Amino acid sequence: MDYKADLFKYSGLGWLLWKLRPQGLYGFNYHRIGDPGETQYDPNLFSCSAEQFEAHLKFFKSNFDVISLDDLMTIMRNNSPIKDRLAIITFDDGYQDNFNLAYPLLKSANLPATFFIATDFIDNPLVPWWDEVAWLLKNTEINHQQLKKWQLPINWYKAPVTEQIRIMLRFMKQNHRLSMAEKLAILRKASGYQDNELTISESLFMNWDMLREVLSNGISIGSQTCSHQILSHLNEAQQEQEIVESKRRLEQQLDTVISAFAYPVGGENSYNEITTNLLRKSGYQLAFTFLHKLGANLLANRFELPRFSVDNHCTVRKLKFNVCRNLLNQKLAPFAKEDYLSGLYQDK
Repeated sequence: MDYKADLFKYSGLGWLLWKLRPQGLYGFNYHRIGDPGETQYDPNLFSCSAEQFEAHLKFFKSNFDVISLDDLMTIMRNNSPIKDRLAIITFDDGYQDNFNLAYPLLKSANLPATFFIATDFIDNPLVPWWDEVAWLLKNTEINHQQLKKWQLPINWYKAPVTEQIRIMLRFMKQNHRLSMAEKLAILRKASGYQDNELTISESLFMNWDMLREVLSNGISIGSQTCSHQILSHLNEAQQEQEIVESKRRLEQQLDTVISAFAYPVGGENSYNEITTNLLRKSGYQLAFTFLHKLGANLLANRFELPRFSVDNHCTVRKLKFNVCRNLLNQKLAPFAKEDYLSGLYQDK
């Protein structure tokens, strides 16, 4: 076993880091709940099973003061100092399993959460771009020679399909020279898939009635654009359309003020100064990222609020480890760029 893993497991380092974790806002974000083996789309998008999510909720209740989006807005309005370890639970994309599996467990635990919605996928049988990439890789024979110009890792197509999907999506997110539509068209051609868009008989995503129900039962709603495009890849007019129209549509359908936003993809290169200026101009009060930091000074960073991404059938033990790892890296960031605990965690 790696000596670092031994150190973390047996030295009490993990216990100490957890006990000493500072006060502040801890954001925990989920995408899908359920069994990744049952989907024909991206299996890497499943955060955990329903049973694991139920365990997470008990863990949050025992270790944090779980707050709602309204609570967070009040803290920010009052510029109140955070004197506790606060947690906020969020879901991105708006998949139906959020309603069918996560929502009943949240309701039973009497815990608030926020669902961020990309409005184009509501009542719409289109498959989003990331799931289409996964479907093509799982269901067609890709002519990898046609993708040579993309400079993907050598022999990427020989990796297990879940890793192929990760590699391809990483490229799609990082390459901004081509639009997402252009990249999808090239991938469809390489796969021999003839249709312009992949469609299904039923939507993967929640509909308006589902959103109205959760909104009336302790769940807040925020925007994640219209079509979940990576905003930094768009020009200002395109960004404004995504930001303004999604807010307008949600407010029109749900009869509520939409003040919160989550950046699609959410990394530091997925948005820019144009994006944050447009959010302010459009009436948003805050925005969430996937920057793994502790939210301490909320007003100074209200358009870069951090969240931990809960991924890959995450257990409670792994959840604790990820928090400790990122807090340690944050403390040591001025001294080194290394992820000090990378690879230490070995889940059972």
